[in-house]
Amino acid sequence: MSFLTRALPGRLLAGALALSAAVAGSGCAAFEAPKVRHCAWLDPSAEDVGGTARTAVLVDRSSSARPGARTAPGAPVPDWPATLVRRLDLAGLEGGTLSIAGFDGTRATVDWEAEAASVTHAEGTDEAKEDQRRARRGCLVERLRQASAGAPRSGRTDPLGALAATVDQLGPGEGRRRVLVATDGLANTGCADLRQAGFDGTAEIDAIVARCRSAGELPALRGVEVQLVGIGLTAGGPVPTSVQTAWLTTLWTRLCRAAGASDCRTEASGRTRKAGERAAERQVAEEPAVTFPAVSERPAGRVTTLTLPGSVLFATDTSALSPQARGTLDAAAKRIRELGPLSVAVSGHTDSRGTEERGKRLSRDRAEAVRAALTARGIAVESARGHSDDRPRCTPEYRDGEPDHAAMACNRRVEIAVTVRR
Repeated sequence: MSFLTRALPGRLLAGALALSAAVAGSGCAAFEAPKVRHCAWLDPSAEDVGGTARTAVLVDRSSSARPGARTAPGAPVPDWPATLVRRLDLAGLEGGTLSIAGFDGTRATVDWEAEAASVTHAEGTDEAKEDQRRARRGCLVERLRQASAGAPRSGRTDPLGALAATVDQLGPGEGRRRVLVATDGLANTGCADLRQAGFDGTAEIDAIVARCRSAGELPALRGVEVQLVGIGLTAGGPVPTSVQTAWLTTLWTRLCRAAGASDCRTEASGRTRKAGERAAERQVAEEPAVTFPAVSERPAGRVTTLTLPGSVLFATDTSALSPQARGTLDAAAKRIRELGPLSVAVSGHTDSRGTEERGKRLSRDRAEAVRAALTARGIAVESARGHSDDRPRCTPEYRDGEPDHAAMACNRRVEIAVTVRR
């Protein structure tokens, strides 16, 4: 018998033994701490958050942004949770609310995995605070994976509709309001439908913005900070060139500003992961694809001008044709033959960076390289000329002192003027 048992009076001993038996019969420890749900902090809050900061995170779950039948096993696909968590400052979220949703084709198909969850301040020592934030990071990844894995409720993609639904979720208030969106930006419905887009120049961007404004489809983002990441990052479908990606990022920046957001940041970068072996077995309906034309075409009277983006044909500061140029030149030669040309002329163009002399020399050398490539494909080319920045297609190249990369990319080009019979 232990010292404690010997020291207890009879009645006290009997009571202690009875309590011990009762606890043993219950199957739990008498002083066990109540169980706490691991991610309960992401549940809706009943508290009035008033003017506190509100953050919403949107995940594109449409078929173009997720593994499917078109995705080969092991191919890189967007990893939206990893992309988003790296951009969420967990300490900065504390004292505010957080909402998480997956979206696809309409404002009505935005599904909230977390709604206005209160993010309390981490407490204790620096080490304890870091432990709490590490646990919260795990919860965020879990919810973001749920949001991205949810089956699309429509066969479309509409980032503008998702942003409009998010404004309703954030509600009015004096505090900071922020929206972080992971999307490839390939809208295929509504005013920003890109299925027929040429991805070629700022005039087309201006027309899309004007169309969205006229249709009343721009979300009311006044006072909201917006960040879009992963633009152009697809999962197994057509892949945009660097010029087309620059065009896409400029388009979404312009749409964001037209909607009145207080800050607009658009990035083409994003984390990727390898598609699993069973990616092709996923039963997700394919949506209408947004395609990226290798060659744009503009007829004017008897002359049809084919435009080939410089970045598709050449590496930076060189006139040597890249391995990726072959398919584009094949397509250009095929189209020239279809037109039945009387004559063909090639001209090279640059943007405004660098000296005029250097620009003309580089443009001339690039025009000669394309001329040689077309000749090898059976196309007779009468002339090849080089221009600097004196014949821009897209202006201005600078807005408020900042370079407009879509305009610059548009101006770095090779044009093929095909004269045809009437």
